[in-house]
Amino acid sequence: MSESSVEKQVDHLQVLVIFDWRDGPIEGIARRRGGNSCWYFKLFAERLETTTLDDRLFALWVIPDPDSSILREEFGENDQGCHVWPVSGGLGSAKARGIVDELLSSRPGSPNLIIRTPDFVEVFGVWNVTPD
Repeated sequence: MSESSVEKQVDHLQVLVIFDWRDGPIEGIARRRGGNSCWYFKLFAERLETTTLDDRLFALWVIPDPDSSILREEFGENDQGCHVWPVSGGLGSAKARGIVDELLSSRPGSPNLIIRTPDFVEVFGVWNVTPD
């Protein structure tokens, strides 16, 4: 996959679900606006800044379909903003809870992508990860 097509995959990211937050989301589920694939993301490196947003590197793992479809349908179709896990107010079906439980309890191995973004609004760098 070319670098430009990789960058196209993660431009205009939308955070769907947040599992952990520290001056911004540091773990959760995201997707490209209008895209079908979802990614599990987790902060793995950070440079603290005093005058601007922190410089952050995130690892992203592709969530396979049909799990992506379930998460997208429940959390990403109406652009209401991201949901904080555990989700209250009737959202979060048993299927979605099972997907999230699996993500949070497993060791996902090498990520598919690394991105550099302070806030998921702008992406400043994208790197493919070579499989093990």
